[in-house]
Amino acid sequence: MKKSKPLKAIDSIIMLMILMAFFYAALVFLSGTDYANLIQGVLGILAALIGLIILSAFSDMKVKKRPRKVFILYSEEDLDFVSKLYKALKVTPYRILWDRKEIKVGDNIMETLERILNESDDVIFVVSKHSAESDESKMSLEKARNQNKRILPVLIDDSELPEEIQEIMFADFRESFDDGYFSLRDALKTTSQQNKQVAPPSRKAAS
Repeated sequence: MKKSKPLKAIDSIIMLMILMAFFYAALVFLSGTDYANLIQGVLGILAALIGLIILSAFSDMKVKKRPRKVFILYSEEDLDFVSKLYKALKVTPYRILWDRKEIKVGDNIMETLERILNESDDVIFVVSKHSAESDESKMSLEKARNQNKRILPVLIDDSELPEEIQEIMFADFRESFDDGYFSLRDALKTTSQQNKQVAPPSRKAAS
């Protein structure tokens, strides 16, 4: 069974501590001789190595604990769908940023929305006739694109995708929520920050 980096670090620390014990015993035995200073230097190097290994192990654990943040961009008219999508995505290992959960009483709505958008790694854009006509949604989408965030379009009706994202493959929820969800979940598994460009024969939704 392959060991994780923290476990490997613990093994390395144990080995170094054994070496330190050996050199310490030698230092006691050779105290008062010229070798004592040399062994003290070796002990100092070993102690420094242990510190670096511990720091590296905990830094790696800290990075791994940070989940990817996924912001849901949508129109208020599609709230029922977004609520269902949010509940489905909650079981994934990602931090789902939904304004209904992130904005608390007393918060400045626009400032909070801008903050969670800025903090996000990926943006799920719910495409519908409502969001396609929303200037606010278009502005947020443009801001996400300017920040080089990965855009994941989610199509829930027969609207045409906005021109800015017509070359990006979408998750199709029109006929089956489950099929759309699984394709979206698979897309979230990737770690690239870049938009995945796909050029199918036609990018227009069926009318």
